[in-house]
Amino acid sequence: MQFKVAGCSVALLVIILTGTGCKKFEKPGKVNQPGIVVTFDDNYVDNWFHYLPTLDSLGIRGTFYISNYNRLTADQRNKLMVIQNHGHEIAYHSVNHYNMVDYLYKYHHTMDELMQKEILPGLTLMNKDGFFPKTFAYPFGQHCGALDNALMRYFKSVRALNGTFDYTKSLVPTDKNQLLYGLGLDKSSKNSDATIDKVLQSAANNNNCAVFVAHKINVTNTDMMVSLQRLKKLAARASELNLKFYTASEISAN
Repeated sequence: MQFKVAGCSVALLVIILTGTGCKKFEKPGKVNQPGIVVTFDDNYVDNWFHYLPTLDSLGIRGTFYISNYNRLTADQRNKLMVIQNHGHEIAYHSVNHYNMVDYLYKYHHTMDELMQKEILPGLTLMNKDGFFPKTFAYPFGQHCGALDNALMRYFKSVRALNGTFDYTKSLVPTDKNQLLYGLGLDKSSKNSDATIDKVLQSAANNNNCAVFVAHKINVTNTDMMVSLQRLKKLAARASELNLKFYTASEISAN
């Protein structure tokens, strides 16, 4: 992957992002069957690896946005490669998991400093180990147009969080996505099974993709986790509604 340093100032960065949707990446420009994108954030590699057979058996293809890659052990990096080899996407979530909006505007760093600190070093390390992330998720879910524009120089899409009560924000109606808003699956999100089902029904009815976000899988000592029961329900409803599981890169811009 060739990297370029983002040298322009924040004030000069402008972006217009269009709502986008669901297609198979190998058939650019053609909308395919409606689907689901399930994303996982941070670096809970051991937990994800433990449930890899479950994800595979359920037919769930995940997108794993990795932060703090430099802190992973050799064993965890090997596990991450196994996850990738099972057809899941290994994506990017920054070096240190800083709030990027705060980094720019609260702590008054330049966009170039942000790229040099939080984007390029981690990508270089991952590339050396055979990972080539194509999509990005914002730490803490906060973003702005200037950041979107800068990051689209390195990634096909960026994913923020849907922190609103409008679940339709997490539905993407056409292809070539650049900006995604993940709806929480975790216990901490307080999204009910009924809400999740409404999103799935809407995706099926309108030929859209529904984008979700989680962290750990089936862990009892934190609310930042999606239960195994919810994942099983998600897979069952996907089958009933003829929804396909996509990775983030498959529904992103070419």
